[in-house]
Formats: sequence, structure tokens, C-alpha cells
Amino acid sequence: MKKLLLLTATIVLSFSSLAQSYDQENFAAAKRQNLNLPNGVEGYRIERVNIFNSAQTISVIRYSPKHFTTAIVLPEKLSPLSQTATANGADFGVNAGYWNVKNSIPSTFLRINGNQIATTANFEKERVDGVVCIAKNRVIIDHCKAGQERAYAAKYDDILASGPMLIDEGKSVDHEAFSKNLIDNSNGEDIGAYYTIIRRHPRTAIGTDRKGNVYLIVVDGRSKGNAEGLTIAELTKVCEWIGLRDAINLDGGSSSTMWGATEGVINYPSRNKKFDHEGERRVSSIIAVKSKK
Repeated sequence: MKKLLLLTATIVLSFSSLAQSYDQENFAAAKRQNLNLPNGVEGYRIERVNIFNSAQTISVIRYSPKHFTTAIVLPEKLSPLSQTATANGADFGVNAGYWNVKNSIPSTFLRINGNQIATTANFEKERVDGVVCIAKNRVIIDHCKAGQERAYAAKYDDILASGPMLIDEGKSVDHEAFSKNLIDNSNGEDIGAYYTIIRRHPRTAIGTDRKGNVYLIVVDGRSKGNAEGLTIAELTKVCEWIGLRDAINLDGGSSSTMWGATEGVINYPSRNKKFDHEGERRVSSIIAVKSKK
């Protein structure tokens, strides 16, 4: 019996490894549509690539924080990314933090220009386990338990708490293990599925590589045959393939948007339930990037 179980486990692992290799090869070989971005910035969009047995559309921007300023921007009221980014003179950006749909205010720890704007709400603590900190020439993504974000305030004036962490110091987070028996006490729903195959949604993430370059990633979703969205575990795989050392998930769903001053809306936001560039949702905060020149 033990030999049979061992053989079965070996076969399952072999098929899993082959599937992951197939997906990674498809991602690497997919045609990349280059984005019209400022000099020194690389960006592309992949459309309808077959990975994880599904069609996926993914947009990626890479830049150096030595040459571009990164800012967390909180508009006076909920506004589309394109509107807030344009008003702040950004070259490009993505949506940022979680927010409470009942009162339209940030629902995770947020510090901007040395001023604390919000703390992490109790209902966010299951998934919030990291911070994005902005320094003069660096963006730092670090594991941090919800409620302990203040410890970073001594070093950084701009801090956004989010989660879940995807990659921490080169090590991918095992979300299937993390999600086991995870319960959302607010309504009794098993939110372990948030991290696994059941929950595919549009996603936004930010990450850094070993050289300190920053990556903004938006995965489209909710459009069968065009962009079906990823689970958190699948998003982690994509971040691995891109070569990130640290990465964290940001607000997703219909909030997921990427914008460029020349390109306009780059991805296919899902708010209008159409596979076009018109479905922007109003959001609470954004990550805005502009050249230091």
C-alpha cells in the first residue's frame, strides 16, 4: 500500500511539474505588444496566452526608481486611475490599495508624506501581510503582519499595507498551505478559496527584482476566452517567471487598471463587462510614477 501511495504521489507531482513547465514556456514564448512609455521604461502586454488551462491577458511595466519617482496618491474622492494620474502629472501607474466600499476610504494602513491616513481594518487582516515602502531611490516590499506597519514609519514617509505577499526575499509563498481552513469571521465564508483555483479574478501586483527595478503587473479577468483572471497562487507563478525577488498583491477585481500618459488605459478593466479599455472603476488610491528629469 505504501509503495502504491508513493507511486501515485510521484505521478501527480510529475504531471504538476510538466504542467508548470508548459505554462512557463507558453508565457515566455507569448507575443509581447510593446507599450509606448518614457525612455528607460520597458512595458508590454500579452493577450490571450494559454496558461493554467485558461486564456490570460497580462500587462507588465518595469522601471528603475533611480530615474523615476514613485508615489502613493490618494485623491479627494474616488476617481478613475487615469484621472488621478493625469492630475498628478504621472507618466504611468496602476491602482493601489484596498478600500471600504461602504464609506470609500482606505481599509489598510496608509502613510503619505509622513502623515498617517488610515490603519488596517479588522476585516482586512486575513489577507494583509506586507507593506510597500517608498524611499528616494528605492521601492521596498516587505513581509509585515497587519497591525505592525507603524514600525516602518521611522524609516519611510510613504507606506501602503497590502497582501497577500507573493514572493518574499526570493521565496514564493505557499498559498495553498496558508489558505487551509482560513475562515472569514465577518460572514462565515471559507475564504481559503481566495488563494486557490476556485477564485480567479483580475489582479494588480507590484514587485522588485534583485537589481531593485520595480515591476507593475495587471492581470485582466472576467472575460472568457480573452482574460479569465488568476488565483493568488497562479499570480505568484507569473511573478516567479518574470524574475521577481519580492512581490505583493494589491487591490484587484474591477479595480485592476494600468494607465500610461501616451497609451491611455493599457489593460482591459472589467467594470463594464466588456473586453475593451473603457471599463475603469473609480478607486481610492493609486501608484503614480513619473520621470525625475
